[in-house]
Amino acid sequence: MNHALETNGRSRDIGIDIIKFFAVFLIINSHADICYAKYSMLATGGAIGDALFLFCSGYTLFWKNPVRFDNWYKRRICRIYPSVFAALIVSYVIGHIAINKMSLCDILGGEFIVAIMIYYCLLYLIQKYFVDYLFKSIIFVLLVSLVAYYFFPYKQEVGERGIYGTITLFRWIPYFGIMLQGAWLGLNAKNKKIDLVFKYKELALLFIMVAIFYGIQIFSKMNLEYAPIQIITVPVLYLIVYYSWKCCYSSFIVKLYNSKIGNFLILFVGGLCLESYLIQCSIFTDKLNGIFPFNLPIIFLLIIVASFFVRCVARIFLQTFNKEDYDWKKVFALN
Repeated sequence: MNHALETNGRSRDIGIDIIKFFAVFLIINSHADICYAKYSMLATGGAIGDALFLFCSGYTLFWKNPVRFDNWYKRRICRIYPSVFAALIVSYVIGHIAINKMSLCDILGGEFIVAIMIYYCLLYLIQKYFVDYLFKSIIFVLLVSLVAYYFFPYKQEVGERGIYGTITLFRWIPYFGIMLQGAWLGLNAKNKKIDLVFKYKELALLFIMVAIFYGIQIFSKMNLEYAPIQIITVPVLYLIVYYSWKCCYSSFIVKLYNSKIGNFLILFVGGLCLESYLIQCSIFTDKLNGIFPFNLPIIFLLIIVASFFVRCVARIFLQTFNKEDYDWKKVFALN
């Protein structure tokens, strides 16, 4: 079954649209500690959400032959940084941040956005010179992740935050592997070298991998002397991403995607994945905690509205620096 589509002249894949949709929920939920109050342990899912987002970021990167690096990288900048600067302006206007107190990393979108921009440089080199060794590159990065964790003192910094919550360069390594995984599977899907038909065993395996992932995390955080075993979750995370992607081709989800309401919600919310990541911390508040858990959908809706506003401002930036006249329909387009 072919799940590749042509929309507005661009190739897209149903599975990627759906994964972005779920990634938005997971990423927002993982940062919503303040909204859960005494149930803050439920604010989780960030490691999986980030992995899904990076998987999607790499998925279509190799669909076209590489052009000159400066032009290729310019397109990546034009996709990410108008939204980064728009989010900074919106956050400043609503009083969440003070620009003069921000670090250069904060101004550039935070350590995760900086990491992605570095990933793009490495991915360009891989596409240009090592595309025939893409799968081996993924295995190499996975092994580097394991070796780096074993020989370097990251395990001493894990503590209760876990390896995905610790702010160290270590977590950049496995996430780069996830992005590579997306590029490899995207290239194979484009060339029809991989089966996109959903099998129920894949759903069962997804649940098993998620259970293992959180089981190890919970056990090691309750018994800090066993914190180093969290490294086992890195290959498990690769499998979670893979089975999540395959489950997006189930007949039920594809039917939902093809419905008018489902298609609108999936494309609209999923299309705001980057913007929701950038603006969410400016929207979180504990002022609605008195109506918990009903505050959660309200906060989520506010983040989506703010994300759409950020995307509109970003589109205005882009059109301002083009020679063409403003196209306000494109600025406020929902998808």
